Amino acid sequence: MSSRFVLQKPYVVATLPRPIDHSKGQYVVAEVYGGAPGAKKRKRSELAVGIDGEGVNLYDISSSRLVTSYALPPQSSFTCPPSSLRSRVSKKKVERRTYVSTRGSQSELTMFYESTDGSESATLSSKTSKLEHSLNPILYLGTITAPRSSGISENTTDVLAVKENGEVQCYDGDTLEEKWTSPPVALTRDAAVPASDLKVEFAQVTNAFSASQGILRGRQDVFALFPQEVVEDGFNPDLLVLITWSGETESRTLHVVNLPRRSSAYVQGMKYSVESLLQVDIPSGKPDKNTKPVFHIQVSVGILQQLHGDALTTFDLTGTLPKQQSVIISAEAQSFLRLSNTAVMVSSKQSATVYNPKYQSKLSTIGLDMSSEETLKRKRNGLEGIEGGPNHTYRFVSYFPKLGVAIAIIDKDLVGIQIEGQQDRHGKTRTAGLLIDSLGCAAKEQLRPGRDGAGSTKKAKLSGMLTLDSFLPGTIGLGQPWAEKIVELEGLFAKGECDELKFDEKIETHLGADWGGQVKGSKVVGPDPDAMDLTTTGESAGRATNKRRFPASDVDRRWILYALSKIFTWTSSGEGQEPMLSISFYPMNTFMWLTTNGYMTIANIEAALRSNGTPIVSIPAGQLVRTLVEVDPDMDLLYAVVAKNYLSAPEILHAIRKLMESLGLLGDSPSSKQGLLTNGDDAEPATADVGYQVAKAEYDLETAEYQLGPGSGTRGAALSAALSRLYSCPSGDITLALQTILTSQEIVCLIYLFRFELARGGWTTRYTDSPEQLEMVDEDADIQDNAIVVIASLLNNCIDAVGTVGWLSGEARLVDNDLFEAEELISSLKLEVSAALEGIEEAVCLRSVISELVKYAESFHRSLTQQPKDSKKANDVPSTLPSDDQDIRALPISLRAEKQISLLKVGAGGAVHKRTARDIGFLKSQKVGKYSRERITL
Repeated sequence: MSSRFVLQKPYVVATLPRPIDHSKGQYVVAEVYGGAPGAKKRKRSELAVGIDGEGVNLYDISSSRLVTSYALPPQSSFTCPPSSLRSRVSKKKVERRTYVSTRGSQSELTMFYESTDGSESATLSSKTSKLEHSLNPILYLGTITAPRSSGISENTTDVLAVKENGEVQCYDGDTLEEKWTSPPVALTRDAAVPASDLKVEFAQVTNAFSASQGILRGRQDVFALFPQEVVEDGFNPDLLVLITWSGETESRTLHVVNLPRRSSAYVQGMKYSVESLLQVDIPSGKPDKNTKPVFHIQVSVGILQQLHGDALTTFDLTGTLPKQQSVIISAEAQSFLRLSNTAVMVSSKQSATVYNPKYQSKLSTIGLDMSSEETLKRKRNGLEGIEGGPNHTYRFVSYFPKLGVAIAIIDKDLVGIQIEGQQDRHGKTRTAGLLIDSLGCAAKEQLRPGRDGAGSTKKAKLSGMLTLDSFLPGTIGLGQPWAEKIVELEGLFAKGECDELKFDEKIETHLGADWGGQVKGSKVVGPDPDAMDLTTTGESAGRATNKRRFPASDVDRRWILYALSKIFTWTSSGEGQEPMLSISFYPMNTFMWLTTNGYMTIANIEAALRSNGTPIVSIPAGQLVRTLVEVDPDMDLLYAVVAKNYLSAPEILHAIRKLMESLGLLGDSPSSKQGLLTNGDDAEPATADVGYQVAKAEYDLETAEYQLGPGSGTRGAALSAALSRLYSCPSGDITLALQTILTSQEIVCLIYLFRFELARGGWTTRYTDSPEQLEMVDEDADIQDNAIVVIASLLNNCIDAVGTVGWLSGEARLVDNDLFEAEELISSLKLEVSAALEGIEEAVCLRSVISELVKYAESFHRSLTQQPKDSKKANDVPSTLPSDDQDIRALPISLRAEKQISLLKVGAGGAVHKRTARDIGFLKSQKVGKYSRERITL
């Protein structure tokens, strides 16, 4: 069962205040945990965001609202993400503690306390402790369970602070009094070569039971150091996981340390060291000083993920030594977010991509380009956009599985990306990448075994060898080598004597076609290419060997690829630009033969270019459509390719967009209307803009003539064929292609097109409507009965492509670029769909009535005695149903025609006798049921 990933378009959860220092200010984000005192902490659907020079804001992700905020001095800046804990003390009382580490004129540790009672207002207070012992900043703040024997306060939570040099400190959760301090040398005490320049890069608090399931699995010697057996609901001490870097040895080390024992650690004025449980080196490549590594560790699974530069590396920590599992190369990667064991999301400058690290496949991609009005900004008046550019950062901060939302910070906005996964048998949404999702989705830029040194060595060994394909004959022919077959055509190309007409003439016999009756260079296609025309007598016997016609399916595929390799080229239009597909050689008859017989596909073009020596990985969607439109602006070729060839859903959508643009069905773009919004006091006089208005009017006139010209019928037919082809694709692929290729405004324009087709086909009208009410119905339109199935299915795909987030957040801008028409559009769609459904129900009811009538008429004809046909009469005389009976004059619903009794019977030996009155009466009595009602008429 596929778990098809679908990424909805990003939406703004909240707009963050800008830091005081716009150049150096930053945002630090942390998850909020909650639970009852002494119970297991669980992640809440909230985020704590620290803003330099402003304070700390807590946001509820599910409702997109600000929960609370705490102010800080303008000169303060955060050294690490905050730590927030919400505790429910009783049914009515709720406490929230938020800890932050700041630096300004002096480094400080601040606690914000908020208590809420059901009947009283919230009580706010704060506590600040100055950090005077160390100049190293705090890189991590976490909360741990306080010992019950502690007499400093009645709080059950302590604060753990990890500094950059490896020093670990513990503070009381209420008073912020220092309880104990572990020196930096405690981390390297058991190392073979102690490092003096240790630098902490990552820290995380976990518990012993979670570590026993993953990172410390099978290490009984480690758990023997604990005084009791570790269980989840019992003795479960807190552990600290650290990742450090030593520039002296250029090595990265993973530390798992146990915090000081509760029995002796909490004596003021003394320093106690953390106890090292595990210390292993992490394999690291060449150090890159330009980028800072980002880590994420899943302790219960034993997986460590590291993003350094463009490489996302996954390590397995369950063994004796860390083992590298996979490496994903993502160009210009900025951050990553773990979704599940088989799915990880990586952000770059322009997009967010979900990879499967196990199979190194690309599951889904969504663009994060926010340079136009068609993007995320919907909060301030619905019109303020975000200026996208190469200097903008896209940083993932958290993922909420229950909500299915990944949260990122994009400039000054907290942005959410809705992730739709597959529901498991328990009804829970799982963002798990299965093997079936990775088939056909390989990320070709990844490094896999056999692609580097081993692969090149293998190729070198096979470079001088021939494959079995070199000795096999083609589909037709007598096994002549391929190089000898094309030597004549290649010689003509080398001499420059092979033009389009000559190429058609030479390849005609190899394709089994007969273009003798066609006009050279025209678009007229000859007879059916599948027809057989084998003449072996007379003067044509000599020509039979040269112009032998056969079905297109029997053509040697190598000739098809050869023709395509001569027609298409894969070249770059300029330095630094991406290569594009183009048609450099255009033999009309060959091109139309390939198109008519279904060989003009992306897969065949890619195979043809590779056989020609072109280094091509894959042709992006839309390249073929663009090339066909450039060659034939009237789109006749596009119509032929769409109607006769297999195209994927993205390629068909590119064709649909081109056709809708040519027919003027996409409306005006936002940029075209931008000039209409500026008409202030500094506007130029109207006479100075006359030339522009005249040019614009001429352009509009030419556009209208083109859209209503002779080719509009062809483009309309091509659009209908493209929509029918799109309907044949899987529904999931259609929705994904709509989200990837079309903008929300273009999808809404497509919805308008389907609404128009519903009205034009009469699907939204009743059978009892008068002709005056049928204004939108086109009686001359040739609309098939199954058109409603295509319209309904594609309409559902369009609505799903916009997504719930798109409709609710105003992402679906309509043709007039109005953000407030979405509600009206949805209401209209509901009414039209209801009307169409009522019409279908009426049609079903009417069909059932008419079918009963037809069934009764057929049974009545069968019940009549067979009369000899009169040869003089051309047609049979129609039968008339009796109408004397009152029951018969009504509609014959659920009635059966009474079968007439024949007056003749066949006796023994095949003799035909006339029935007697007794026999007739006996047969009539047999037809009366056990329970019947007979009307006696006197």
